[in-house]
Amino acid sequence: MTVAENTGNQSPFDKVLKLGVGAVDLPDIEFQPYQPDLRRGVQIHVLFDNKPGDPKGSDAALIRYEPGAFTPRHLHMGYEMVFVLQGEYVENDITYLPGSLIVRAPGTTHEMRSNPGCTILAMRDIPVKQLT
Repeated sequence: MTVAENTGNQSPFDKVLKLGVGAVDLPDIEFQPYQPDLRRGVQIHVLFDNKPGDPKGSDAALIRYEPGAFTPRHLHMGYEMVFVLQGEYVENDITYLPGSLIVRAPGTTHEMRSNPGCTILAMRDIPVKQLT
């Protein structure tokens, strides 16, 4: 396991670990379009969602980015953890490969995309605020 260097596009409170695992085989699960008016080419498989009972509740999901998919800039009000399972995941022009574990601190802003496509596991303790 290695810790990635802070590239200047990360908050000093963020942590990025490069774990010694490769791409993960996923079971055949259903994905649904995820905010298609906002997130272009992004699909979701919800693992849990506490927001219906608490608007500030936590959630976790598998998120799939089709080739060329994009998510606009948003602000994290709480912590977010992303684990890259497959493909190439890009946040703020930094490419993360399978095995990358990214923990974003509250106050982090970022936009995401994937040129060839990817699948991530994402968990948030508080929902995000859209900036664009």
